Amino acid sequence: MPVAARRSTRKTPSGIRLPRVDARTRTSRRYLELVQTFEREIGGQLTETDRVLVKQAASITIRAEQLEAAIVAGQSVDSDELIRLTSECRRILATLKGSAEKNKPAVPSLQDYIASKYGAGAAAGGDA
Repeated sequence: MPVAARRSTRKTPSGIRLPRVDARTRTSRRYLELVQTFEREIGGQLTETDRVLVKQAASITIRAEQLEAAIVAGQSVDSDELIRLTSECRRILATLKGSAEKNKPAVPSLQDYIASKYGAGAAAGGDA
């Protein structure tokens, strides 16, 4: 019997593996958009923990958006479920925000930059 060809795993630029689903659906496109947005906001090298949290935040956000759409459509929704989802998403995003702060590169002050570029005398305004 022929062996089925293996498809390559879909990944975002930072290495987050995406589920193997039909990428043409609205939900799938929204999931990809959320994952990419969250990983851009974090920036830098993502740890495996960050990758998992980004995927969880995207999934929870989609479910919360579905419940919100049902409310707008006048359907009955379990408000406890929506509250739990949004609360958990908020906690995950706060954790990711902390990671983003750690991943930000240190930006030197203008004086430090000038001193490193032209020497210590230039930053102090000394004569050349």
